[in-house]
Amino acid sequence: MSNSGPLLFLPVLTPLAAGLLLPWLRLTGAGKRIYTAGTALINAGLILLLIWGRPGSEGVLFWLAEDLPVFLRLDPLAAIYLALTAVFWVGLTFFSHGYIAADERETRYYAFFLGLAGVLAGLGLAGNIVTFYLFFEWLTFMAFPLICHNGDSEAINGGMTFLIYSVLGAGMVLVGLVLLWGEGPIAAFAPGGAWAGQIPSAGGGRTTAALLLLLFGFGCKAGMYPLHAWLPVAHPVAPAPVSAVLSALLTKAGALGMIRVLYYLAGPAYWRAAWARYLWLTVILATIFLGSMLAFREPLLKKRLAYSSVSQIAYLLFGLALLEPAGFAGAILQLIFHGLAKLILFLCVGVLIRQAGCREVGELKGVGRRMPAVMGCFALAALSLAGVPPLGGFISKWYLIKGALAADIGIFSWLGPVVLLISALLTAGYLLPPVISAFFPGAGVGGTRESFDVAGVTGVGEASGVAETGGAGGDAGVAGAGEAGEGTAVAGAGGQRATPASDWRLTAPLVVLTALSLLLALSPGWLLDYLAALSAALLGD
Repeated sequence: MSNSGPLLFLPVLTPLAAGLLLPWLRLTGAGKRIYTAGTALINAGLILLLIWGRPGSEGVLFWLAEDLPVFLRLDPLAAIYLALTAVFWVGLTFFSHGYIAADERETRYYAFFLGLAGVLAGLGLAGNIVTFYLFFEWLTFMAFPLICHNGDSEAINGGMTFLIYSVLGAGMVLVGLVLLWGEGPIAAFAPGGAWAGQIPSAGGGRTTAALLLLLFGFGCKAGMYPLHAWLPVAHPVAPAPVSAVLSALLTKAGALGMIRVLYYLAGPAYWRAAWARYLWLTVILATIFLGSMLAFREPLLKKRLAYSSVSQIAYLLFGLALLEPAGFAGAILQLIFHGLAKLILFLCVGVLIRQAGCREVGELKGVGRRMPAVMGCFALAALSLAGVPPLGGFISKWYLIKGALAADIGIFSWLGPVVLLISALLTAGYLLPPVISAFFPGAGVGGTRESFDVAGVTGVGEASGVAETGGAGGDAGVAGAGEAGEGTAVAGAGGQRATPASDWRLTAPLVVLTALSLLLALSPGWLLDYLAALSAALLGD
């Protein structure tokens, strides 16, 4: 195995080392912001250099045994996941500077936040299933302290729920690997399947059971039914940037594991002939419908978005299960555009909680007039998730339906598109009315920022007399902006909550990420060409 030099390892080791060193540096608030922003920007630059300058790079990190390397490789799929991680992390870092400011646990937050970036990069670059499994395990223990960041009983409960489900999923993956251990060597991931031709025919019960364990184990992180219950528990208690990471990148890590199993390990030819494919398709469609229904009924903003993630990520899994070029392209497009949309939505909700005290859907009435930039970004991301053209969500869903109609999967060829269309209507039903209410609240509702200034009302935190801290107040109950604000007389004209002065570190990342999402949606040609070449290599079509 060749070694392509240190550049391959730097996107993993740089943020891990930066996170490990941070507690020892005793930096001030400004120093921490420079340190973390610099690390995010440098790491993004390293990733871009690697993607454009070293395609096909590979190298061994260490050896678990004489014939079992833990190694990294940059292939076309890894490049997509790494590029998303790089872009998202820069935006998340600047947003965190505004959101976690003055939090007494700021250093701990950034230490694990930086470490998580390194683990996600390692997950994307994993060159074989053992390497992927190791980073998949480390991912859990890096994310757990971030979910528990607020430190109250609800945060601890949410973190423990996440931990239990993650350990369960990882255990299923480990059992699946043990069952497959005798079927062939632990080879590097290969397009079309590293074990293609080595594992028994699709009728082999042991092999099929092992692959199902791998898929459902990785599906636990992806929020697939019935292992989805950690999302609506963990999301509401985590700080907004962490909720954004959970939905935009961590759940996609589970989906990435499924892609590796289906397309790079067992191979599409094996899975096309396996009866378990139809069991998996059934569970996926049930997840899509269930997630949409639960989101439609949920009044709490962050829980509504969490249930939405359950449904929307299952769209991605549906495209993977089709084993068809258009379906695969739709799955990867869903990974990208859903990641962008959910990143924007969760960050918007974080700002709404911090600056307007809006935790529930019914509290958004009129807030669009006071916070037009935030709600504008929210609206565009919501329209994308609902599949409104010409936004990114429409493109991904178009390819998913096209792939389903072309796939040889019997009843699922028409049942899948029907479920997708019903889910899209439900998505519009739970995301668009709040947007309409925010911008068009009706008569008698004050909305402009000026109306609050005239009324002499200052920021929510000042009105309640409680300092507003990023993580300690978090989304589970930000003092002066969340539950405390609801219990105090923090209101302006029309009975609406006052909005404190905006922080550019909160709004600028939203605007930039929304602009990037629009740019990709309006000029997707190069991305579609890239995915066509990738699907041809994987499916041989």
